[in-house]
Amino acid sequence: MNTLKRWTYTAVIPTAIYNEPCLFHLSENGRWVVSASVKDRQLTVLVRTYAKDAPLTLTADLTKYTSVSADKSSDSAVVELIWLGYRLELWINGIMAEEEWPMGESFTQDDPVIRCASCMISHNWIPDAAQKPFNPRPIKDILFWAPDIGNENVGDCMPFSDGERYHLFYLKDRHSHTSKWGKGAHQFAHISTKDLVNWEEHPMAVEITHPWEGSICTGSILKTNDKYYAFYAARMMDETAAQLSWAVSDDGIHFTKSEQYFALTAPYETTSARDPEVFLGADGLYHMLVTTNLADCEIPERSGCLAHLVSADLENWEQKEPFLVPGYTDQPECSDYFEWNGWYYLIFSNYGLAKYRYSRNPFGPWITPANETIGGPLYRVPKTADFADRRIAAGFLAASVTGESYAGSVVLRELLQNKDGTLRFSHVKELLPETAGCHSAVTESSVSNAYSQAHLCDGSWYLSCKIESSGSNYGLLLTTANGRYEIRLNAADRYITVCPAHAALYNYSNTMRTLVNVEDLDRPCSLSVFWKNGVLDLCLNDRYTLCCRLESPQMAAADPLPPVWECYVKDGKAVFHACTADNNGSGK
Repeated sequence: MNTLKRWTYTAVIPTAIYNEPCLFHLSENGRWVVSASVKDRQLTVLVRTYAKDAPLTLTADLTKYTSVSADKSSDSAVVELIWLGYRLELWINGIMAEEEWPMGESFTQDDPVIRCASCMISHNWIPDAAQKPFNPRPIKDILFWAPDIGNENVGDCMPFSDGERYHLFYLKDRHSHTSKWGKGAHQFAHISTKDLVNWEEHPMAVEITHPWEGSICTGSILKTNDKYYAFYAARMMDETAAQLSWAVSDDGIHFTKSEQYFALTAPYETTSARDPEVFLGADGLYHMLVTTNLADCEIPERSGCLAHLVSADLENWEQKEPFLVPGYTDQPECSDYFEWNGWYYLIFSNYGLAKYRYSRNPFGPWITPANETIGGPLYRVPKTADFADRRIAAGFLAASVTGESYAGSVVLRELLQNKDGTLRFSHVKELLPETAGCHSAVTESSVSNAYSQAHLCDGSWYLSCKIESSGSNYGLLLTTANGRYEIRLNAADRYITVCPAHAALYNYSNTMRTLVNVEDLDRPCSLSVFWKNGVLDLCLNDRYTLCCRLESPQMAAADPLPPVWECYVKDGKAVFHACTADNNGSGK
């Protein structure tokens, strides 16, 4: 069968058979191609191609898309499996539940053998031009937002501003980077806002449209000459050199691929090249920074760099010497470059942890600040865009509690600029909820008991605290139905950490939720804290931020009650003044 030929199989599955070992089975020449089954109402569809032995797997919980009657006999699910050659879609009752991205042919004939159990199944060919209409989904709250956390996540973020709207392009992730046999199959999804509170979803900006594309890697958006350019790198299925390219738009919403491609050459490593950051430089030329390695380096483990290319027209690029070789044992990825009040900034991430450099000169030499990291160890690969005269960063917090998985929820941060050019980081003020009540508590330890704690308040998703302490170790405790946790502020050792109550500090999970080299903990301080959907997000003195996931989304969803808050001090006295939000913790 021609790979450009599109097909769909539609099956009507009664809810009475929501536990069927085999719903339907499609085969040809004695080789099975499609197999579908249901166990405990979980639909699993396996699809094989002639390019790979391992099948692609699509799964969905049927109960999410159907209403099941008490006797489980009166309802049914209409399941559509759609093959587009470069994309495979699973629809249930008109809602797309799953996707995968194939390579190679599925069937070679037009009439595969169909074996069907207790469901009705039909086959249709799809015209090449036909596709499902775009149906935007409501975004009720951007705070720790994902389209469908655990099933459709937010990956690397690429914010952009056109002066009217703050656009957030991000890598749409379906299977924690394992789609398309581990290549990721990421694409540019797109939401935007005019006020950082009310957001709307737009059509996919840059999609996989060729079977040879393993993933559309992180990139950047640029507007010039009344056109929008989305630069990206295509990771290749055959492990050859990644292809750099761009898509163009007249309105910043609907993009068309240029279908022009080029690759890095020596001295750069080419297969892993990705994350093109494109900007108009002070010299009037366009500059592109690309994540890669130097292919022939004296210390290969330290060869990660930002390749540098220049262009006068955004189409023809000339390769230059590396822009930066930071010397870390990882490639500097998801770079971000901008000018702000006469200072130039370069942001990049290693192992997901973002760092920044700054300079008075457009291309360095770069200054490394004393505290170079942005937002804590679990705030992954943030990039920034202007919003009026402000700078707003967007990154993601992984869906897993450990932070070791790829993609999760979006987290926004406000960058604040110090007079010396260094940066500090804060919650976005538009997302802070209205406070509805104030509470105070005093806790004091004694010689006979060096630790003391006191009740602060109940039932709030958000606290804004003023803390005065004579002790060097103090903080907050919160109790949920799923656990009990501490926010520790240690002035003597200059750290903030979030951990299970009474846990030891020095283990991997806790150190990943720790900020070090934190100043001003030995004087009165301000602390704001969100607790929502298992995520804890704090900001100290509009200078330091830390976010982490303490409970899985599934665990948090099972505990709809807001937590109980307490405070504590060790070897001293502490006074806490807390203003709280109402129970829904909604933004302004």
